[in-house]
Amino acid sequence: MTAGPPRGARNGAGGASDVPDPGVADVVIVSSVARGAVDEFLGAYWRRHPVTATFAGATGHDGELPDWSPAGQERAVGEIADARAANVAPLLDARRLWPHTPWPASAPLVDLELADAALEIEAAERLGTLMHRGNPSLAVGEAVFGIVSLMQRDAAPIEERWALAATRLAAFEAYFAGARATLTGRVPEAFVERAHRELEGATILLRDGLPLWLDERTTKGAEAVRAAAPGAIASVAAFADWLKDGVRVDNGNRAAAGDDRLAQLYVRGHWSPRLPTDWLVEVRERFAEARSRLATMAGAIAPGGWAEVQARLAADHLTGDSYLGAFERCWNDCRELCEREQVVDWPEAPLRFVSQPSWTREAAPYLYYLPYRSPALLTPWREHVHEIAPADASVTEATREARLRSMTVSQVKLNHVVHHASIGHHVQNWHAARSPSRVGQVAAVDGASRIALFAGGSLAEGWACYATDLMDELGFCTPEERVAEQHTRVRLLARMIADIELHRGSWTLAQGVRFYGEQVGMSPEMARGETVKNLMFPGTASMYWLGLDGLHALRVSQARSLGASFSRHDFHQQVLAHGAIPVPMIAQLMSAGAPP
Repeated sequence: MTAGPPRGARNGAGGASDVPDPGVADVVIVSSVARGAVDEFLGAYWRRHPVTATFAGATGHDGELPDWSPAGQERAVGEIADARAANVAPLLDARRLWPHTPWPASAPLVDLELADAALEIEAAERLGTLMHRGNPSLAVGEAVFGIVSLMQRDAAPIEERWALAATRLAAFEAYFAGARATLTGRVPEAFVERAHRELEGATILLRDGLPLWLDERTTKGAEAVRAAAPGAIASVAAFADWLKDGVRVDNGNRAAAGDDRLAQLYVRGHWSPRLPTDWLVEVRERFAEARSRLATMAGAIAPGGWAEVQARLAADHLTGDSYLGAFERCWNDCRELCEREQVVDWPEAPLRFVSQPSWTREAAPYLYYLPYRSPALLTPWREHVHEIAPADASVTEATREARLRSMTVSQVKLNHVVHHASIGHHVQNWHAARSPSRVGQVAAVDGASRIALFAGGSLAEGWACYATDLMDELGFCTPEERVAEQHTRVRLLARMIADIELHRGSWTLAQGVRFYGEQVGMSPEMARGETVKNLMFPGTASMYWLGLDGLHALRVSQARSLGASFSRHDFHQQVLAHGAIPVPMIAQLMSAGAPP
């Protein structure tokens, strides 16, 4: 496999090309063909991924679940092969032109490249042994979030969403039967364990959450949900029983994707100019440097080092009087600082911090339930919400005290507000929705178990991590929070190391757990959870550091190239205008007009 961008493309330093600048007419013709091919790609993608379509706001599939049966997998692979074959000539034309066409005129050409890569990755997933054919957790997630997505999508009338939920619930029996028929290989034990926990959450949601969502209504739509719920609960129970007795469990300690698959994800998914093994030596060196810097920074403000800094951060937690209000105040402070320093255009996209709704509250701890989930970017939204587990009179005193103690001021500030609900994901999502890249608009939409398209990860997560660095640069962080952010850098580098070592097959699950515990300081439970996520989604854990490091490098490169005319604000606007596409691709596009 050849690493890096297409032949003839400029590199990040603005290297010379052997392809002449294209004519306007040529670009218009190829762009028109590419745009049509991308339309077909997205239409077929939403059909194959109807739950993600609901989350994205792509209407027309809200009553459907994906087809997890063997026939469904075969049909999807055939559809993907046909689409890629039909796009060979347009893709070659797009590759000839897009590195030399100024943004945003190059957007359709870039989108076709991203669409082809997404199809290649999806086909490999469906044919491989770790994803559709070897991970029951993925199948459970699609079913349960088929319902959660309708609960959270408040753009549609409630009666309409109840009717769609009833249709999806009625499809549970056939859906899980198809999943059982597909999951015929050996399934890693850790994946089975995770699926069991999610099935427990699904039962809680369907048994206890649905009645609260229906709110004792007696309308036709609500009655249809009540009628469909028992069958859906029985289907969930039958799948859980099958996981105990029918699935072939692999009790081994490895679940490696392999070198070729990992290389495909890096080169085609992350648009990396380097292969995973080429990254590993450098990332290990930077990991050692980051740990050393963490010790130095912690020691400079606390005699007890990082442990003492952690204790200080933990002691500064929320109280009952300041719980939800603390999130709002921090959000306003973040926005005011960003506007005062003119670092990026802050969108008119209001956000409220609210308590988790009663209908998902009890099930949420068992599921991939995100406090901040990207808005439905394909439909207009006036306001978005960030959900917080309640610490009020609706919970027991013991639960209230535990939540207050666990919710530290630094968590509110750095994770909930900066990374997710403000300048991080929320601002990035607003800009993505307005990107000329149709793939970039939706690639980072949160789905049932992961984002919509692998290509969206390095920008979405890279930007959110970069945004936290940016707020530190602006003086938003206390000395202790600055040390905590350095620990985050250690953790991001550790994720990339583990991602590569686990999927090359050089580490076992146990070795990954030990690495996170000994080198990053995670608890045994957190270390195991992190390692299992690494195994479930190869190449994904690397996107955080690849994106963060790539954005910092691009900023340095642009500042050096533009000199006194460089503007931090304009740089951020240009980056975000591309939508959620790979950071190296953004770097290539932003450097396309630079002198050699």
